[in-house]
Amino acid sequence: MSKDADILAEKPKNSKKSKKIILGLSIATSILAVSTVGLGIAFGLSETKRMDYSVQLENVYQKNMYDLIESVNNVETKLSKVLASNSPTYQKKMLSEIASNTELAQNAVSGLPISQNSLADSVRFINQLGGYSQTLANSLAQGKALTQKDLTTISKLYDSVKDMKKKINEFSKKVQANYSILDQSFNLDGDFNNFTIEISKIKGDDVDYPVMIYDGPFSDSTLDKTVKGLFGEEKDRYQCQEEINRCFKNVASITYSGEINSRFNTYAFNVLNTDSQKLFVQVSKIGGHILTVSGQGSESKEKNISESDAQKIAVEFAKENGIENPQVVWKDSLENCLYLNIAPTSNNIILYPDLVKVKVDLGSSTVVGYDATSYFMNHTSRTLSAPKLAPNAFKDKLPTDVILKSSQVVLAPLDYNREVICFEYECEKNGATYYFYLNATTGEEENVLKVVSTDDGSKLL
Repeated sequence: MSKDADILAEKPKNSKKSKKIILGLSIATSILAVSTVGLGIAFGLSETKRMDYSVQLENVYQKNMYDLIESVNNVETKLSKVLASNSPTYQKKMLSEIASNTELAQNAVSGLPISQNSLADSVRFINQLGGYSQTLANSLAQGKALTQKDLTTISKLYDSVKDMKKKINEFSKKVQANYSILDQSFNLDGDFNNFTIEISKIKGDDVDYPVMIYDGPFSDSTLDKTVKGLFGEEKDRYQCQEEINRCFKNVASITYSGEINSRFNTYAFNVLNTDSQKLFVQVSKIGGHILTVSGQGSESKEKNISESDAQKIAVEFAKENGIENPQVVWKDSLENCLYLNIAPTSNNIILYPDLVKVKVDLGSSTVVGYDATSYFMNHTSRTLSAPKLAPNAFKDKLPTDVILKSSQVVLAPLDYNREVICFEYECEKNGATYYFYLNATTGEEENVLKVVSTDDGSKLL
């Protein structure tokens, strides 16, 4: 689930159909950065130090590889949005972001050990795609519209990027299976190292591009966000430890790990429960609220509670941690855990900016995953008036080739820290699910999200 500025954290929606969890719980991990000049100074060092540099350099290469994968995945999704949308304003936004994503992809490729006398077809394709996308975005900014020829070219590009995405994600499985980019860069086959030969297989089909002028990547300026939802007195670590004891009913031991001071200042704890599950818990210094919980579900497939009971556990846990009027707006089961998205509502409007994510183990009846960072970042007292129009008021503005499934009123977090009341339309097109967000006052298309299937559920991009 990159992490684009326009992405809604989750798409909550009650449904009788089986749903996939949207953007599952995650914890940010630091990535080691080291200059590639490490190769040049490895000689003459001890074997241990050479091994250390090799590990560090491999980490850098793999980070760049995953950055490339993420950029290609984002480009594929955004091209599909351009084709699905009929709003020039939104098309311009997507095309500009595609150009930015291709710039990130180019930077990632430049940090990979590709043979100096070879420019892979995939790199040329990415360069052309970025330039073409920015050219179309500039044209739309001048009040022009995409022509049928433009849309045909974009459709060809989309098919090519889909093929590239498939191949590059297949290659990522090699990296996950102990494939060493560094080792393969030392193995030469003629003028090319083995890694270059592998990357050269990842390319888009030939596309006829019109003559274009590339004005550089789109720069999306956003304001620094401040924490709005934390207030009250500052707690010490002993008070925060007691908060963990209060909220978790099966604590076996708690070990203080230290302070984490960033946008949220927290105390961190390692928690072991009576089911031998290890949890990493962060508690905010201000107010003493549990901010995040990270842990694994039990290996046993036995389910000791129903999904209905798990929902009650999740809602009660959220209430005990200061979440006002929490309501389940999405749920999905995966393996032996139930994933839930919880959000407050105001005037029957779902408040997406304040979304909370909870993961409940159906075997141990315990919360093993929790993320309330969006809630405490964004939650504030809002005066929201219900739209004067019914949710279906602007359905005629949807593309004619989509099938409308449902609609509802939401507060959508958008770019530039905007929060806009929108009508959310769940639609189907060519077997894929899209969500269109139209301004509830003007009918302007504010955002389009596409459901993308992954190995660990479905994501909205």
